[in-house]
Amino acid sequence: MNYRLIIKDRATQDLRLLANYILVNGNSDVAVKFLNAAEMTFVQLQKTPGMGKVTQLVVSSLGKIRQWRIKDFQDYLIFYRIEDTTVEILRVFHGARDIADVLSELDEEL
Repeated sequence: MNYRLIIKDRATQDLRLLANYILVNGNSDVAVKFLNAAEMTFVQLQKTPGMGKVTQLVVSSLGKIRQWRIKDFQDYLIFYRIEDTTVEILRVFHGARDIADVLSELDEEL
């Protein structure tokens, strides 16, 4: 089955902030690799959306929220949902953040 991929504005903002942080604290090559890895992981989720695990950290009116790590950047998590034939990327952030706190805002943001 072909799934349509939607990357929510908040997830795009997350990616920009994370890449900027990596750029400032690392180097431009790593920041570019991060963005490319995120894009490749999004495509992977589009092809096989069920591979991520359902997070139990939040109960959302959005339904089941899944998570998956960015390839080669294992500390960075993608949170997404599957609805019919659509994969929606909701948020992307570092796993050291208070995940439950960030995800509790999902219903308000979307």
